[in-house]
Amino acid sequence: MGNSGGGMGTRPSFEYCPRCQSSQPIFEIDEDGVSVRRCRTCGFPFGQGLTLESGPTKDREAKIPAVPPGEPPTGEAPASAGQPRPAVDLAVPVRSATFIFRTVDGMSFEGTLSLHLNAEKHQGAETVLDRLNDPNLFLPLRVPGDHPVVFLNKIQIVRVDVSHEEGAPVDPEHADETNVQPIKVRLINGEKLEGIVRIDGPRGRRRLSDFLNAQPAFLPLVGPELVHLLHKRYIGRIEPQRP
Repeated sequence: MGNSGGGMGTRPSFEYCPRCQSSQPIFEIDEDGVSVRRCRTCGFPFGQGLTLESGPTKDREAKIPAVPPGEPPTGEAPASAGQPRPAVDLAVPVRSATFIFRTVDGMSFEGTLSLHLNAEKHQGAETVLDRLNDPNLFLPLRVPGDHPVVFLNKIQIVRVDVSHEEGAPVDPEHADETNVQPIKVRLINGEKLEGIVRIDGPRGRRRLSDFLNAQPAFLPLVGPELVHLLHKRYIGRIEPQRP
């Protein structure tokens, strides 16, 4: 018995449409004497490969075949059968350096940090001072013991002791414009340190007060044997000395 006017029609067929990337209803249409199944949503022709459709031509819509999945673009030599494509090396070159970290709980330990060979804000390699003063809250370190990797909260670091070679880089171009100021430092834990600080900046802004009130959290104190990277939060007082 045929369907009445108010009855339910034939339920449409569904197929996975590669263009819509989901199951879509399809319809069949005769094109130049050939029955073609198309997606009702986007018009994709099933069974003919994904096409990039251009503007209409005189007789019919032009279709430019897309590159089938897994095929190399025109002009690119295909990989040998069974041979994987060479991987692209996206690793950033780094070096490892070890420093002495002293924290608010009185601990002192060696920690190894991975530093980039090219710094973002100055010429040359990245330094531990760059990492201490970047916006990240935690510092990933390799340490001796049962737990070889720790993430150290920078707010817990009182100071980091490094060699002169690992201290803040000095730009030879502006070395003559640097104010070298000897100081004595007393930390809130009672430690006393002496050394010099190098103050860069425009003329008239190279005072010790400008240097101490600048944004970076850690300042480098160049001592006789080591450079002490001091967290300003834990500095009790600073006494300027005569050059």
